[in-house]
Amino acid sequence: MPDIDFGRISESLNEKSDRDLRNVDTTAKADAVIDFQLPTADNGYTWYRKYKSGWVEQGVAQRVTGGGAVSVVLPVPMADANYTILISQNNSDGGGVYFQCQYHTPTATGFTVISQYGSSRTSRPFMWYVCGLSAN
Repeated sequence: MPDIDFGRISESLNEKSDRDLRNVDTTAKADAVIDFQLPTADNGYTWYRKYKSGWVEQGVAQRVTGGGAVSVVLPVPMADANYTILISQNNSDGGGVYFQCQYHTPTATGFTVISQYGSSRTSRPFMWYVCGLSAN
């Protein structure tokens, strides 16, 4: 069996993977990330990935808390209110405690989350994820 030179393979792959992907031809059903944001304390731990096709994925990497209803402002505005919203609850109290998150009034720039803990409407920690077409 011949020896494999992983350094040489790595060098050849680097030349191919370092190209600017914003010029990818979308007519060939290819898409590429053209902009992104990593979650940091400065941006409220929000993140996003924008694709050349106009598709965007975004969310928050930190659990958000507040009283009652919580307004979520999207880091990237959507084309309209027709996008997918996923909310993940964090039941840090454990056990079989009833906990539910609901979203309301989606707009192109955000939505409201109402969480219900037991029989009270006090906000509990949650995370969100949104995907769909961006405004630009």
